[in-house]
Amino acid sequence: MQEKSNEFNSFGLIRFIWKWRKLLIIISVIAAVVSFGASMLIRPQFKSTSIIYAPRTNSLSKILVNEQNYNERLDIKAYAVEEETEHMIQILNSREIKDILIQKYNLVEHYGLKTDMKYWQTRLYKAMENMITIKRTQYGAIAVTVSDWDSQLASQMANEIVNQLDTFKNNVERERATAAYHLLEKQLVEINSELQRIDDSLSVLAEKGVLILDRQAERITQQYAIAIAQGNVGAQQRLAKELEKFAKWGPTVQTLQNEQLNFTEYQALCKSRMMDAKMDMESNMPVKFVIEKAIPADKKAYPKKLIIMILSTLAAFVVTLFTLVIVENIQTDPERKKKNEVSELKE
Repeated sequence: MQEKSNEFNSFGLIRFIWKWRKLLIIISVIAAVVSFGASMLIRPQFKSTSIIYAPRTNSLSKILVNEQNYNERLDIKAYAVEEETEHMIQILNSREIKDILIQKYNLVEHYGLKTDMKYWQTRLYKAMENMITIKRTQYGAIAVTVSDWDSQLASQMANEIVNQLDTFKNNVERERATAAYHLLEKQLVEINSELQRIDDSLSVLAEKGVLILDRQAERITQQYAIAIAQGNVGAQQRLAKELEKFAKWGPTVQTLQNEQLNFTEYQALCKSRMMDAKMDMESNMPVKFVIEKAIPADKKAYPKKLIIMILSTLAAFVVTLFTLVIVENIQTDPERKKKNEVSELKE
């Protein structure tokens, strides 16, 4: 079966390129020259990167409240490393830190904007989003990269973003610790109130002669046994009443003593948590490890003139080749050629 004239195999394509080689070479050269000239007009960009690592930290932000279980109420949840890293990335990307950079480095003027321009704030923050990249590395660290035509400014901004993390994070943790401290303080008041109630109840029972349950019951039981052995009826009757009293109030005393022990433990735990919260309220510790500090780049990161030239030349070559194929197919199409001949005869 005869192949159609508009179908190209590899050999046909080579012959076709050879046929139009002059035009393809001219257009490719023009594209290379134009792209090189355009790349020369593009302002070079420099990149500076600071790499930090988020350590495991404890958070006092979430105290679980349960009216029945004081142990759960005093539990403080800790961040996992991955959660802490994501949390730090959110802080680094926050608008508050961007505002600090805008003020400190006068970025409105740096990006050629004026406050009386329309949508100047939107354009400013958009420019910063394009210039600042904050992402997690494959090793779990955080890379803060700033691009700018001023290499010195790029490195300063990258380091300033990292430095602001300590201030911002400490303020957040201080607020959390303060809230936790006040909540624990209220819980301590409740615990002390419960201990006072128990003490008052035990004092009432002590007036009835019920003091230390286990020791008293054991001592009276021994005395009762001795009275029976000696045949002392009066002592037996007196000690029998004492045993009846312990049988009546014993369970109550036992319950109160158990509650007293539990609430005493809760009290100690609450005081310990309050000390931790107070330390966090007063602390100003670094919240990150700086693995690599940003330095001014001595080599531009963009534009890559050679890559721009190669891609532009290749694109021009492919587009031109594709256009020539379409044009030649139209011209050599039998049906279209026949219609053109008929049209010419009619004329």
